[in-house]
Amino acid sequence: MKIGLCDDDKVWCDYAEKVIKAFAIKIEINVEISVFQNKQELLQYEKAPMDVLFLDIELGEDNGIAIADEINKRWTGCQIVFLTNYLYYALEIFQTDHIYYVLKEQFEERISEVFNKIIHFFEQNNTKISFRGARGTEIQIYPQEIYYLERNLRQTIVHATWGDFQVKEKLDDILKRLSKYDFSRCHNSYIIYLPAVREKKKASYVLENGKEIVISRGYAKQTKEDWMRWALLQMS
Repeated sequence: MKIGLCDDDKVWCDYAEKVIKAFAIKIEINVEISVFQNKQELLQYEKAPMDVLFLDIELGEDNGIAIADEINKRWTGCQIVFLTNYLYYALEIFQTDHIYYVLKEQFEERISEVFNKIIHFFEQNNTKISFRGARGTEIQIYPQEIYYLERNLRQTIVHATWGDFQVKEKLDDILKRLSKYDFSRCHNSYIIYLPAVREKKKASYVLENGKEIVISRGYAKQTKEDWMRWALLQMS
């Protein structure tokens, strides 16, 4: 993930960069951070577009909200996180597209919320998951519509919020295409969608639809790691 950090306070930039890198390591995501200390440095950036820009609203004599408007036009896929020391900008920021707004004094406290928004924006708004159905048909579904996937004999059953359907692909192959932040293999026969979990027990998940999915011994360690990583993103 390419991340930009634009703030005229170098000390704060160093601090924010350390916070971002430390959290990225915790959730196992690779980040490449570019630091800019003014509007000129930011707008002279000519490498591949950034995925996310952490942008100070008060940037010397420049206004970060106005700069964000230029960024929205130049890099349409770049998500902006506004940074500020003051709450009174809260209404003004809605003049431009952004994904989050955070007080600098709460930056480390809120970093999990910020990354939760960022990751889920990209994963929920880019593409649906495609499955190969019977007779060469293709079924597309949003991740949030899935409860869990179940391997039964030579078929995989996708249990969705609107009903179930069967596909031929094996769980190993499907798992490669799923978000490691939202999906977890907890058994040879099951992959669950973590946001659909109502309760995690020692040896099972209880889903929102009431279904209880077993966590096998062979997947216990991986399941625990997946759950902790997902939980970190939900912490406020």
